[in-house]
Amino acid sequence: MTFKFRVEIAADVAPSIEAWRDRFVSTVGIAKYRRAAGWAVDEVAKHAVLGIREQFHKHLKSNTPWTQSAIKYQRSTAGGLNAIEQGKADGLFSAVYVMPKQSTYLKYLFGLQDNTRLPGDVGLAQRHLLIPWWDNIKLTQGVQPTRFGGVPTGFLARLAREAQGTKAPKRSGTSSRWGVYFGEITLHGQKRLAYVARPPRVATSESMYIPGRDGGMRLVGRRMRDIDHPRVLFLAVDRATYKPILEQPWQEACEAAAARIPQIVAEQLADNLFHAAKMAAAGARQP
Repeated sequence: MTFKFRVEIAADVAPSIEAWRDRFVSTVGIAKYRRAAGWAVDEVAKHAVLGIREQFHKHLKSNTPWTQSAIKYQRSTAGGLNAIEQGKADGLFSAVYVMPKQSTYLKYLFGLQDNTRLPGDVGLAQRHLLIPWWDNIKLTQGVQPTRFGGVPTGFLARLAREAQGTKAPKRSGTSSRWGVYFGEITLHGQKRLAYVARPPRVATSESMYIPGRDGGMRLVGRRMRDIDHPRVLFLAVDRATYKPILEQPWQEACEAAAARIPQIVAEQLADNLFHAAKMAAAGARQP
């Protein structure tokens, strides 16, 4: 089961809204003030979400439309605003959340300190976190990341089958194709586990018969060499640490959205005054 990951608005909007209370009460009444307050809270949530989306390209390496649509907001319905205006609502709120699938990785980019991801929390890998090396994957396997920057469905399962020697029929392999194994490598002086692509071998000379010491002919097999060196496809690690790189941009987006409150509430008051004047003029024209 997946859940929406709620995000808090990093700004106190109440004082800015309450500053307009007396002006509303003295002109159009407390009910219109309550409705304007509900509208202002919704608008702050909306512009905070739009603001953080604009920051994604500065902070995320893979800024895809899927990631852009991750953070959403839910504003009050017309019925909800009516309830607020009538004083029947249980407080003012507007929900801001991260969509369930995107939250599996975006949740590590918020917070006040570094976040640690352990195996099994996200993705299919339960014993290790697998970090893809896309240059090697593209070169040896001909596989591209999905349009959202992820690993294609079934690719890891296919590598696991090949590493275990249970290759899929269509990938039964030839001597000219890169093989795959899962094992220990040494990287920067440290032992690591990884999925590694083994290069195919090519002949440097053909088999031939040469004279033997006994006067007969001796068969010499063809000589082979690797066409490249082994290349890491996925590096297995026990944990990963993420910097909360979206926390500060989110706070800035919230503060910028909250700074719009005077304009938002002023427009609501002007609209209410215009409507009240229009209704008064219509009433004066009636016999």
